Amino acid sequence: MEMYLTQRQQRALDFIRDYIAEHGFAPSYEEIRQHIGVASLNAVRELLDGLERKGYIRRLAGRSRALVLLNNQNHSPQHHSPLPERRCETVPIISSAPVENDNPLSLFLRPRGLLSLDTEFFRLDGKTWFVAIAPDDEVADWGIMRGDALVVEQTDQPSGGDITVCIANGKQILRRLAKNARKGHLELHAPNHPPLLLDRERVRVVGVVRWIIRRL
Repeated sequence: MEMYLTQRQQRALDFIRDYIAEHGFAPSYEEIRQHIGVASLNAVRELLDGLERKGYIRRLAGRSRALVLLNNQNHSPQHHSPLPERRCETVPIISSAPVENDNPLSLFLRPRGLLSLDTEFFRLDGKTWFVAIAPDDEVADWGIMRGDALVVEQTDQPSGGDITVCIANGKQILRRLAKNARKGHLELHAPNHPPLLLDRERVRVVGVVRWIIRRL
């Protein structure tokens, strides 16, 4: 049975698709409401309920702007271009501000933005991810430049050789874990810096860099 869309559902779907293509993440309910011209957020929820039932989107519970476009072979006759055969996950871009009390949770309380990642290119495998912005060229020898968006797997258990995002003295730093690190210690390296030997009580590893995204 073909799942036809109402005119208003089609307008909402087109807006969501175009917004994600332009911004890299989904629009808010309020932005959808203003674009479609409905009176309330409840009307937006009803539109999204219909799109989700018909297999065009999926909503992720408990996450802001968590609308995922799905492939659907039964397209509305009002829209001739097929939906992209893609699924995206939205992840937070953490703040680069000083970390309060060396508490890594403060990084995620006030994210500076969101980034939508195409899971065909980014193998997220159901893990928890975030994006950090490289603050300088300190580790340029590793191919990481100031302003690069680093896609980071959230974990405090890096392997030898991993490039890690750490918190030390309230500051985010990028360091590579030595392959021969002694048990219970982190031997951290960076180009043109002497090795740092910091125990796990004085440094917090919050993630491992898996991908680099660069604006040309």
